[in-house]
Amino acid sequence: MSALGVSLSPRVKRLAPFFLVGPISGPLLAGVVFNFKEGRPVLGSLYAIALTEVAVFLPLITAKLGIALI
Repeated sequence: MSALGVSLSPRVKRLAPFFLVGPISGPLLAGVVFNFKEGRPVLGSLYAIALTEVAVFLPLITAKLGIALI
């Protein structure tokens, strides 16, 4: 039990560091890391593709559409 009287589940403790990256990209990064670590490279690759889409392509598309409106 922690000092505040709240106990965290092992799953939350395992994922908590990844939320420092962000609320959306953190769980995706955790999916990449844990799936490659546990021997599931195909699923890890799918998480990596989704992370790339969120981190790179979504801002590019948003910027392009924003410039087009100006």
